[in-house]
Amino acid sequence: MPRRVRHAPECLTRKQMTPSQLEEHNRLFKEAVQVAGNEIIIQGHPSVSEPSSAVRSKLDHALHLFSRVIELNPSNWSAMWYVGKIHQRSGDQSAALEWFARAHNLNAGQVDVLREASLCAMELGRSKEAISYATSALNLRPRDAGLQSNLALAFLLAGRLDEAKQSVERATVEDPTDPIAKTLSQMIEHFITASWVRPPSTTKELQGYWARRRPSQ
Repeated sequence: MPRRVRHAPECLTRKQMTPSQLEEHNRLFKEAVQVAGNEIIIQGHPSVSEPSSAVRSKLDHALHLFSRVIELNPSNWSAMWYVGKIHQRSGDQSAALEWFARAHNLNAGQVDVLREASLCAMELGRSKEAISYATSALNLRPRDAGLQSNLALAFLLAGRLDEAKQSVERATVEDPTDPIAKTLSQMIEHFITASWVRPPSTTKELQGYWARRRPSQ
């Protein structure tokens, strides 16, 4: 349901390194991206399958490479974004959110980092953080229907239904054909109508609730 990043952000930061250190840094970063890239760049939706042992081995190797990159360049927010994505793929949303937060602290203007942090917070039921990150992302890209839908989802999980409705209506204005906004709108209207039912607090719980309800619709 939530929008995932489709492309990795570029690494734009460098600390003062010797030419040989910079060469090693760039080599390690490139290798780590190649190892992890096919496993973590999710096209439009989160992966629901458990990573196989072979995939876990690749992810562990990529983590080792990225740790060496960060040792050489502690300001490499892009490497931290990748580390967050690896933990996300492994199912450790708490560790992923920690790394996305570190990347955000180094580069507050990256929408992709804010979006992933918001999605992790929603997975963890940490609504206040999810809303904060989603709002910051939308402030940077106010006409983005996907970011508007993410904010609507964060409000929904927090039980703030009026704000969720306003956000999803804005998403629909930006992209009237968006199926994600349409589904979110249906969910929000359901919980407004069924006022005695409190919305689930995590993305997984919400998806489970909606899947159980749909056959009876």
